[in-house]
Amino acid sequence: MAILFIFLAAVFVVFFIFLLPIIFSLRAVGSLFVYPGQLKTMFGNKILRRNHALEHATIAVMMEKEPGRKFNGYSTDDGFFVQGVRSLEEVEKASREALRRLNGREKKLAIHRNCGTTIVAANLLAAVFFIAAVGIGIYLGGTALYLLVVLGVVLALTLRVPFSLLLQRFVTTDADLSNADVGWVEPARPQDLQSGILGVLLAASTVQVRIFHTDPEAVEVLRGDETIVR
Repeated sequence: MAILFIFLAAVFVVFFIFLLPIIFSLRAVGSLFVYPGQLKTMFGNKILRRNHALEHATIAVMMEKEPGRKFNGYSTDDGFFVQGVRSLEEVEKASREALRRLNGREKKLAIHRNCGTTIVAANLLAAVFFIAAVGIGIYLGGTALYLLVVLGVVLALTLRVPFSLLLQRFVTTDADLSNADVGWVEPARPQDLQSGILGVLLAASTVQVRIFHTDPEAVEVLRGDETIVR
């Protein structure tokens, strides 16, 4: 009985490993209906792109001081959040230094290889390679199709970081912070993290950095506190 169980488990594992590239590729194709629109929206939002650049730079500055620490971050129209921090002071100091260095021509701080854009890049590449593999595989015959799909997944995973850096450089970040300033740094509220019960736990080590922008080409003030971000 034990031998039969081991045999069935082995068959399942082999079958799952065999299907894994196909499953990954099919999920990646689904991302074609989501990610391009998100990238287009982000590209058109200068404020969000600039906040994203300062988020990366702030985390880069903090990691320079303690390379072993792990941080997560994400940006909004108001600024950005950093998770994994110890105090408000360390984030405020790092964000102001990051802003100064970005404006001092250290634009490379705006690009981070561990950005979530890398996930987007991997899925977009996998989707394109899968579609190409299906087309070429049909032409060459069914035997080559699976090998081409596997090759496409390998290429997507290999090229995801370079492609991510390219997307960040031209689409998801804008290192022009000449008309921006760090407003204030405050503890994150659980409701801002949009993570349900998990957000309550994350909030204890999460800080929000508010950014002020004065670029008339990016922000148009209508009345009172209402603004249009473009």
